[in-house]
Amino acid sequence: MYRGVLEFPGPVVQDAPARVWEVFSKAAFWNRIQSGASIAVAVGSRGISDIVPVLRTVINMLKDKGYRPFVIPAMGSHGGGTAEGQRKVLAGLGITEETVGVPIKASGEAVIIGHVAPEVPVYCNRLALDCDGIILINRVKPHTSFHGPIESGLMKMLAVGLGNPQGADTLHKFGPSGLRKNIPLVADHIIRKLPVLFGIAIVENAYDKTALIEGLEPQEFYEKEKELLEKARSLMPRLPFQDIDLLVVREMGKCFSGTGMDTNIIGRLRIQGEKEPEHPRIKRIAVLDLAEGSEGNAAGIGLADFTTDRLLAKVDWEATYLNVLTTTFTQRAMIPMHFPTDEITIKKALDSLGVWNPEDVRIVVIKNTLELKEIAFSSALLAEARQIPYLTVYGEGRALSFTNGKLEI
Repeated sequence: MYRGVLEFPGPVVQDAPARVWEVFSKAAFWNRIQSGASIAVAVGSRGISDIVPVLRTVINMLKDKGYRPFVIPAMGSHGGGTAEGQRKVLAGLGITEETVGVPIKASGEAVIIGHVAPEVPVYCNRLALDCDGIILINRVKPHTSFHGPIESGLMKMLAVGLGNPQGADTLHKFGPSGLRKNIPLVADHIIRKLPVLFGIAIVENAYDKTALIEGLEPQEFYEKEKELLEKARSLMPRLPFQDIDLLVVREMGKCFSGTGMDTNIIGRLRIQGEKEPEHPRIKRIAVLDLAEGSEGNAAGIGLADFTTDRLLAKVDWEATYLNVLTTTFTQRAMIPMHFPTDEITIKKALDSLGVWNPEDVRIVVIKNTLELKEIAFSSALLAEARQIPYLTVYGEGRALSFTNGKLEI
């Protein structure tokens, strides 16, 4: 195995709070919402690199103007769909009442505020109905289950996140094509019905660092989010090899991707009726552990072919099944073949390939699908690796090593 470092180009926001102050101070609502108003600041369940300083800046600016801000979780069915679970997810992201200085008001309840079609009710967190204004903070990025002009971002936070489990469950029942169609419609309905004041959109680069921060007025959400999505897509990391026999993912989790492992990285959807991505072409995937920040949610485990008993022992199946059943993509919760240690798991995965000469096996090891800067790859990929301009190979090759069965490289 050889060690490599990927160098993806991309901008970086050096001072996130200063950039938030710059865009947020231009919001139109400052001139029409009176001091003393109650403002809900919605945040989701994803591990966004600058979410705490961005959130604190927004809250402090609101407090300085005499408003009464509070944080509201907008994460659909995540956190088990309960107020306690939502608070726990936010705490895992560093968002607590102590760190942001305002109350966190959580609720798993939602009410219907209208319909965009007879069969498509619009749900909204009941707490969002009891405030004078709503501000959204979210990352804009490609979705892991469908592609369209609007994917993950502010509009999805409105339609799915603020819908709590009821709204998330309703929209996901229409499948990928329904999500593609209904998210903009439901979000637009909420914008027209509720006092949505502003959105802070964050785009990250390939290293999970903030690349862009933009402020969007509600009427701009659709058009500007389309542009930001394309920018996010261009900045996404990617595996340097298109044909891989075995991809070893050292940890998965909701803190890295809504599907535990980003489908855009691994080239797998596993959604009935949806065409699988053409690349990368990966024959086997082995995932070794579940990140602590995932709070036991192993949604996406079914994207792997092999896993460890260690990972399965950490799974909160109630939270996992709630999440996956809400999406309706049940294959993503199916348990792969599992074995006692990393070493045995990797050996069984290699055995399943039917390759006689180990030197011919194209193996790649990554930390998770969010952090791709450092990778390890087998000697069968070395010649190809030396031809990739954004991949630098370091040191000499050394054998895969294990300590008490746990992978060390």
